[in-house]
Amino acid sequence: MTARKINRILVPTDFSETADQAMRYASGLARALGAKLTIVYADPFVPPIDFTATVGAWDEFSFVSLQARAQDHLRADAEANVDPSVPYDIAIRVDPPLDGILAEARATEADLIVMGTHGRTGFRRLIIGSVTEAVMRYAKVPVIAVPPHAVTPASIRTIVCPIIGESSIETLTFAARIAPPDARFIVIRAALTDDDEQAAADLFAMREAIPEALAPRCELKLLGDEHAGNQIEGLAKTAHADLIAVAEPAGRRTSDVIRGTFAARLVQHSECPVLTVNELAARAAARALEQEALLLACATK
Repeated sequence: MTARKINRILVPTDFSETADQAMRYASGLARALGAKLTIVYADPFVPPIDFTATVGAWDEFSFVSLQARAQDHLRADAEANVDPSVPYDIAIRVDPPLDGILAEARATEADLIVMGTHGRTGFRRLIIGSVTEAVMRYAKVPVIAVPPHAVTPASIRTIVCPIIGESSIETLTFAARIAPPDARFIVIRAALTDDDEQAAADLFAMREAIPEALAPRCELKLLGDEHAGNQIEGLAKTAHADLIAVAEPAGRRTSDVIRGTFAARLVQHSECPVLTVNELAARAAARALEQEALLLACATK
């Protein structure tokens, strides 16, 4: 993952207390990183389902009025939740939430998205849907999901990083970019065997995969293969983790549609924010790194 500075953090809001909590967390992160915030509200501004002609004409004035009220609300929320030392701007997107958030991320060239989640599970999550989960799957930049019950620390000191997918090392590397230089990492993997020699080989392979600069700060652990999610949550709680950093897989099984992916389930139950990097974001970062290396090579010729 490219080591370039994080300049822009996108913070979607739906004007809920959960979104305000995520905004405060993003504000603290932006202050630590010297980044700028863009706070976005996305809404198609369609008339209510029960709207009829007897209520009044759905005209341009009504549409503009709704946008103006949303902008006033957005500005008030930003003033209430963003530290005065943190630069920010606000944006209104006339789009469904997912489309508007992804479009604003592209337009602002955001390096990171921070957003709250309402923690819906099971069929309630299936019927209502989860905008945060969809952003985690489709955004081309890393996403930090802030659960409604999460403790949001002033600084990221301890990070738990499960190795569960192809983007796990990229996720670990990005977490290092947003954490202080003295932050520690607990890197864990589900044990695939009870054989001690194989377990030792797995630990060695994990050590080899971790970037050399990060290796001294990483504590490696193997967990049992059963109920890995519960073990990760328990370990994060015991270690007083400030962040869980986990790869978001590209595909979804049938059970994932109802229950959510492994990363999404961690978000639902975690007591701290969860950083996710999907394969789209990992590939985009790899391309950016290649371009930077090419430019550097050309400059030195």
